[in-house]
Amino acid sequence: MNAAEAQSRSGQAGAWRWTLLLPRGWVSLPTDAKAGAAAVRRLIDRRTAHLPRDEVAPARRRLTVELRGMLGEARDAGVEAVHAHLDLMRGLPVTATCSVLLHKGAAADPRTLAQLAGALGSADTVTELDVDSLAGLAAIRRRRRGVVTVDGAEASVPSTGLDWIVPLPDGEGVLAMSFSTVTEPVVEELVVLFDAIAGTLQLETEAPPRGV
Repeated sequence: MNAAEAQSRSGQAGAWRWTLLLPRGWVSLPTDAKAGAAAVRRLIDRRTAHLPRDEVAPARRRLTVELRGMLGEARDAGVEAVHAHLDLMRGLPVTATCSVLLHKGAAADPRTLAQLAGALGSADTVTELDVDSLAGLAAIRRRRRGVVTVDGAEASVPSTGLDWIVPLPDGEGVLAMSFSTVTEPVVEELVVLFDAIAGTLQLETEAPPRGV
């Protein structure tokens, strides 16, 4: 990922502020059902404007299923906004998302881990599970396989997910970055990109008032 062309995204996780760098071309979409559907339509309008007329309708249907499905998963996990990528890679239209969520509670508490697993796709098949470091902290890296479905639609597509789970230094919760894609032909390249994005994570906390 070219840091010079990256764009910064940030948010609050308890007392901690997180920052990530995303490649150029990623956009933020609300997970609210109505607002998210409208944002998906606008994004697909822009991304399919260059296609030949006979390819537009099939592309719109497929991309709508993929993006709305991934937004639905994020909404169920309690995420308010998803960062999405919809562009070409090796000549193929790529759909990928990144979401960041905070689960409060001690990282070692089984209830915290159970809630986190449910939010990140407990029904998925875990294909990789490693302990690594991120932002100078011990972190869990989990790769999984699942299926993305859309409420009210018969269509479903296989998906690959990658989660980075980082216990916050103050013990007040766990920060999780969850990436997802349904573009199978370039999934390995996308997993490399997801790891690169996760590697840009920075965590900062406000300094306590003087005298405390």
